[in-house]
Amino acid sequence: MPTKEELMRQFSLAEEKEKKPPEAEQQQETAEDKKAPARPLVPNSHEHGKKRRKRKKKLGKVLFGILEDKTLNKMLNVFLICLIVNAVEYFVLINYFGIPTKGVVGKILGLLVIMGYMYTARLKPRNIGFSTNPRAITGAIRNAVFFNLSVIPAYIIEYFYLVLNGHRPMVRIFAYQAALSLVGPLYFIANILLLLIINTVSVVMLEILFRGILIKMGKGKFGFWQTAVIVSAFYSLWYLIIPLSKVSAGYSFGQLLTLCSFYLIFEFFVSLKWCMCTRASGSIWLALFDHLFFNVLVELIHVLDNTPGLSNYIDVNRNYRLIIIQVISFAFCFSYYKMKMRRKERMLQAVGVRSIYTFDSLAEMSEEEVNRHAERIKTNDGEIDAEYLKLLEKNSLDREHRR
Repeated sequence: MPTKEELMRQFSLAEEKEKKPPEAEQQQETAEDKKAPARPLVPNSHEHGKKRRKRKKKLGKVLFGILEDKTLNKMLNVFLICLIVNAVEYFVLINYFGIPTKGVVGKILGLLVIMGYMYTARLKPRNIGFSTNPRAITGAIRNAVFFNLSVIPAYIIEYFYLVLNGHRPMVRIFAYQAALSLVGPLYFIANILLLLIINTVSVVMLEILFRGILIKMGKGKFGFWQTAVIVSAFYSLWYLIIPLSKVSAGYSFGQLLTLCSFYLIFEFFVSLKWCMCTRASGSIWLALFDHLFFNVLVELIHVLDNTPGLSNYIDVNRNYRLIIIQVISFAFCFSYYKMKMRRKERMLQAVGVRSIYTFDSLAEMSEEEVNRHAERIKTNDGEIDAEYLKLLEKNSLDREHRR
């Protein structure tokens, strides 16, 4: 039983607690809470969903802003008009009437559409990348030949692959499925000339549209790489007409799906390579010649399987060969692109230019040529860059002072 002194002590402690102000109790409680381990916070599902909805709404605004952009709409209009012309040829003239136009009719009509657009937009050939500098043209031919050397390892790989698998490969030159041994030299030469003419018309039309007009439209608004992705997406969609036009030819759904996937992926990366060629060289000549040489080579040279027992000599590995060619060529082009970008940076820094984007056309110029033709260098708005000319003048004065 507690004694009198213990009871008195307990009563005094109780009185002190009652007299203690509430602030002191709160301070004591907070001190105890600090000592206690922190409890994990349970995420509020309502707030999390609200943030997710905000992110989706923001992404929707960005996509809607891109889709309603006037520059992109102009690009789409030009692309769709030319696409409709191309579709009419493949689905009506080739499939319905059976006329072997080889795609040239659509390309000629597409050129007429492009010329009409250029006239209304007051665009001249030099505005879309047709440089008149002889050095740009000769350099483009030289680099295009170098890029297309990738056909040599591609054909060697395919040839030895067939040999190692017990097949008898043979290399043949065809001009629109007509071999020299079957049709005679005169008809064969005529077919080769026809192949060159058709491919030239086709390549000129495609390069003017995709690497000329569409690149020019988008680069000032979206920047180079964003424009290159948009243009390459358009280019891959353009080639979907070829596999889709084979629906009436008895192809199965699996075959059509495989062909569509191949064209979408392959043509996208090929277009990306030609966009890099255009920017690195400062004109569309390199993309045009590389495109033309590639088309002609793969149309002429075929690897057939001469294994006994096969009734038809078919170039079954053609798509794989195209992939190998373009992978090697893409590596060459990317190295060329990085080298030209570094060279342009050094050159433009030497003459006092800070922006490399505005002066992509200087790719084939030396520093002396840049100084000599400074008055011709235009910005995107068509005005002479006053800051650039001022820096050029300052650099020339510095050089004279050093002398």
